[in-house]
Amino acid sequence: MGMLDRFADIVKANINDLLDKCEDPAKMIDQYLRDLTENLAEVKQETAGVMAEEARTKRIAEENDAEIARYDGLARKALEAGNEGDARTFLAKKQQLEAKGESLTATYEAARENASKMRQMHDKLVSDIETLNGRREAVKAKVAVARTQEKVNDFAATADRTAGAMSAFDRMEAKADD
Repeated sequence: MGMLDRFADIVKANINDLLDKCEDPAKMIDQYLRDLTENLAEVKQETAGVMAEEARTKRIAEENDAEIARYDGLARKALEAGNEGDARTFLAKKQQLEAKGESLTATYEAARENASKMRQMHDKLVSDIETLNGRREAVKAKVAVARTQEKVNDFAATADRTAGAMSAFDRMEAKADD
């Protein structure tokens, strides 16, 4: 079992080394930003849905409140007209709507909190993307400088080889002179 573990470790190490060599920081940053932008589109869509739900629950709660007020008015008018039976019926309906209203209000509050959280998540994601876009240019500049430095180092190595060839040439010329 020890040989298989070692073999697996060697394969993992070689694959990781290969991936590290292939990984271009500038390209990876662009990919991360593309992924975040896709996430932003999803968050926008979900935020719109949650906000629509908030508006819907608010509208239903307001309609319920209007119905409560209407039945209250009808009960008052029935009492003024001396019709206590109708007034009791209207008041019973009003109490049913008030009980329903408590549930609707709680539902609306939950929807409002969810919408608020989604807006915050959306705003944070937009802010993060803007920040990363600014940092992207700095990272790309660092990558460009590093590549230029590699080229300079390669040319310096070539210059060293040229100096070695020059000294060898000088030695050969000295031998020829001898």
